[in-house]
Amino acid sequence: MIRTARTVAAASALLIALLMTGCSGQAETADGSAAGVETTPTPTPTPTEQTPVENVGKNWTFDYQGATGTFKLAGDQTDPAVAAIEQARASVNGEAVTLVPVTIDNTNGTEPLNMYSITVITKDGQQIDSVDLADYFSSWRDAAGDDAEKYNALIDTESKYAMFDLAKGAKGTAIVAFPSPVTSAWRVTVMPAGGFDEVEATAT
Repeated sequence: MIRTARTVAAASALLIALLMTGCSGQAETADGSAAGVETTPTPTPTPTEQTPVENVGKNWTFDYQGATGTFKLAGDQTDPAVAAIEQARASVNGEAVTLVPVTIDNTNGTEPLNMYSITVITKDGQQIDSVDLADYFSSWRDAAGDDAEKYNALIDTESKYAMFDLAKGAKGTAIVAFPSPVTSAWRVTVMPAGGFDEVEATAT
């Protein structure tokens, strides 16, 4: 009987201790999570907002695989290639086009470049894509009609200035065409080597 009484007393003491420990800790819900504890939700990141600004009059530069390029969207009528193309176009009164020379240094480049295209996003969010200059030469040749001299001059001009292919290690000027003057530009991207890789140009 003494041993049984001691056993009961010890069990009672242990039960009381367990009850006190349970009261002093956090209560748990049925699923095991702490009750009465408020959790702060993780805030959803807010996308960085960009304010469009006007950059049309600035110089644009880009880097691609070690090569660098520079251009102004206003073009340069004094550039020899632009002047030659414009003269050929005017000889047949062909459809006008805006010509933008792009100066490229591929001295340290690892890929040949052809200045596939330029895309402009205007300040008000409009997208303007450059056009294939070869298409314009085709229409100008049609305008030459039976005038073989003008027709051949157009072919020579296209071969010299419109078929741009700059090898690794070389420098040159590509002529990129737009259907009309570019009067606004916020962001500009360039495809320097075909229609796959696109790089962002920087306004300076």
